[in-house]
Amino acid sequence: MFYLTAAMEFACTDPARDTDGNFEAFLDAVMEALADLEDIDDGITGADLTATITRRRASVDMGIEADTLNDAIRLFLANTRTALHAAGCGTPNWPVYRPTTQTPSVSEVDHADV
Repeated sequence: MFYLTAAMEFACTDPARDTDGNFEAFLDAVMEALADLEDIDDGITGADLTATITRRRASVDMGIEADTLNDAIRLFLANTRTALHAAGCGTPNWPVYRPTTQTPSVSEVDHADV
């Protein structure tokens, strides 16, 4: 099991809809999608999201069952991207937030120290 995290910054595609409430609703939808993915995939555990709403920053954490760290990162990014898409990222005419970086930096987390 690999425990991974990715920190992301977001920018609203429609500045008129860029409110803390809309960003919070977007993050709620991302978390719901992560929970749904965890419910159907035994290889995902502990999916979580933390955020600084006013700065449009969020971190996704999850444990991924994989044979190698590279496989875990690939699965982590695929599931994170799926959750972002399920929450409306990239959907035209919606209050949408998109990552400001193409690929977030993903690193392994050692939960034994927590």
